[in-house]
Amino acid sequence: MDRRYKGLIIAGMFLLGVVVFCKVQQRGGITYATAVGTVRTGKSLNVRKGPGTGYACLKNGSTTVSLKNEEQVTILAQNKKWYKIRLKKQSKKLVGYVPMKNLAVMSGDMDSEVYGTAYPSAVLVRSRAVRSGSLMRVDGAAVRLSKNKKVRILSESTMYGVKYYKLSFTYSGEKTEGYVPADSIRADYQSAMPGVISTSRQVTLRKTAGATEIVKAEGNPIIMKNGTEVLMLSEKIASGVKYICVDVTYNKKVYRGYVAANLVRFKTVPVEDVVNGEQENLFVEKTTPAPTKTPEPESTAAPSSNGADNNTGSTTVLTDKEFKQEMIKQGFPSSYIEALQVLHEKYPKWTFKAYQTGIDWSTAVDNEGKVGLNLISNSKSSDWKSQEEGAYNAATGTYIPFDGSSWVTASEKAVRYYMDPRNFLTESGIFQFESLEYQKDTQNQNGVENVLKNTPMYKASYEYTDDTGKSVTTTYSNTFMDAAALSGVSPYHLASRVKQEVVTGPTSMSSSVSGTVKGYEGIYNFYNIGANNSTKAGGAVANGLAWANKDTTYMRPWTTQYKAIVGGAQYLGSNYINIGQNTLYLQKFNVTANNTYNHQYMSNIEAPWSEALKTAEAYGIDKADMSLVFSIPVYSGMPSVVCPSPSGEAQQEVKTVSTNNYLKSLSVKGYSFQSPFKSGDDGHETYSLKVKKSVRSIRINASPVSTTAKVSGNGKKKLAAKVKTKTYVVKVKAESGDVRKYKIKVNRKK
Repeated sequence: MDRRYKGLIIAGMFLLGVVVFCKVQQRGGITYATAVGTVRTGKSLNVRKGPGTGYACLKNGSTTVSLKNEEQVTILAQNKKWYKIRLKKQSKKLVGYVPMKNLAVMSGDMDSEVYGTAYPSAVLVRSRAVRSGSLMRVDGAAVRLSKNKKVRILSESTMYGVKYYKLSFTYSGEKTEGYVPADSIRADYQSAMPGVISTSRQVTLRKTAGATEIVKAEGNPIIMKNGTEVLMLSEKIASGVKYICVDVTYNKKVYRGYVAANLVRFKTVPVEDVVNGEQENLFVEKTTPAPTKTPEPESTAAPSSNGADNNTGSTTVLTDKEFKQEMIKQGFPSSYIEALQVLHEKYPKWTFKAYQTGIDWSTAVDNEGKVGLNLISNSKSSDWKSQEEGAYNAATGTYIPFDGSSWVTASEKAVRYYMDPRNFLTESGIFQFESLEYQKDTQNQNGVENVLKNTPMYKASYEYTDDTGKSVTTTYSNTFMDAAALSGVSPYHLASRVKQEVVTGPTSMSSSVSGTVKGYEGIYNFYNIGANNSTKAGGAVANGLAWANKDTTYMRPWTTQYKAIVGGAQYLGSNYINIGQNTLYLQKFNVTANNTYNHQYMSNIEAPWSEALKTAEAYGIDKADMSLVFSIPVYSGMPSVVCPSPSGEAQQEVKTVSTNNYLKSLSVKGYSFQSPFKSGDDGHETYSLKVKKSVRSIRINASPVSTTAKVSGNGKKKLAAKVKTKTYVVKVKAESGDVRKYKIKVNRKK
């Protein structure tokens, strides 16, 4: 016989002036809230082993366990007129029962069943609260919730940063239970539902869903800690993120605002139907599954009617012919399709969409080729750098810097090369076209740590003082996850952007995040927002810190690392990703209809490509199982062949030739470089190492990004006894013939 779940909701008023607290417990990955009650009795209150006076008194050793007036205990469940409680005696945790009448909790206690409806169509139901959980099936067909299907919410759980609901509903005439992402269910809040803030960090109440403006009380921001009780009123989706409208009591006044849905939970405790079952996981029900319901591996999921299910990561696998027809229907020119077909064969769950810019190719190149708009390192060869008037001093034979002393205007050839999407339809390059909205089911803290490798932020913590004056210690990766939840922006993108902007080495970062720049002490800017090109004193760093120190929008002034990372993410979300510039490419080359050729985040023309590499690495091997979406620009009047690298040879057809000549890895066996090799390096850096006087040979290991590229200069290399310094050159030759060089300098110790 199925056990029915009932919830005891601790609702909104106080009894006898007693404040009820809330704890968040977690067992087996399932998180739930428990109430705290205060003893109300004129004498000591005995704790029983069961729900009734017929049960023996609970003992701790040989001592009978009793409670004093005003003593607080944790309420685990309700059994008729008794509460099941947990308490601590002499550092020992005990579980027992006391009469409900002797515990004061918030008034309005009632048995409650939380209901909701499915609002996307065809929501797939899983047997476990994880992305890779098996699909529920009936007679071989995947169980799906139709739009507006009424369901009962049994519990809430968070796995790897994604919130799930366990549901009960009727399917094919039978009671069925399973898990779906919480974002796919709209809860029925009736007039109000008691809730509790559930997070390890402090939460700021926002005026509207997804907004940066905060609710204040007497000039101070309303900060909610873990366990803060709220009334949940409604929900709203903003930039793909669900927010809950809540009322919270602050200094005896009620304020209304929004918090991210994954930070607040229904405040419930279960009703216990039996005594002997200890209910270790209070939300887990004992059910007898119907014999026709069998879990199947995720890869066998039947496709939804629209070809993809955004909630689960499954997608329709098209045949080669169907895929080609779909690409033609999307409006991709033939020079795109074969490269996309190669990607489709390896990653059938990926979706490619043609972003029709409506702009002539030559017009776009002319506008993006303006002097000072797109910059490149002065260390590049002359073919990469512009010699137009204002970009090059012919009298001295030098290039004019536009940021610091090393960033100059990119040549038209470089602009054509980096603007041509067909150059980057590879396993890594494609990620500059990835939609940058926060993907909760695929992006997690481990992935952020992968992005932060070889930086001072990798698995690192920092300490800051929050708005209430409390000292908080957290990790950078956790901060990026918070930033993603509050901004709707991919945490991998945020981490890789910071890595691109302020990381100068494995143990060093730009002064823009030091908090010690003169005139801007205690100010941080991790994304270099507002750091406009400048050759004046302080340069771009000073400009960025000045921007971070003014105004009050986006959590400014950024007086802590936390504010700078989270507030900067909100700025990126509201100013770029949420207004159409939702790919790395479009943020560098703004060919959208909004402020075309302006409002471009990066000046480094190579940034989209190098950040794409980091994002691809962050996904790792899991990206083959992810339902990712790529929005790829298409221009009118494009050349029939791909635009070559400035240092390349004759133009080649994109369908047969790759121009990728970058290294994926570079090392010397048994030695470490003074500055570690970083993926995305274009070959301008020299990698140094030291060997003992007795060493006569080394072994160089190198592998290319593209499988069609060839590497030379690697393998075993002799080192003559009398040679003090030797430089070895590793060459990478692309399929197109383009050659890139990487240098390794070996110094012999005295």
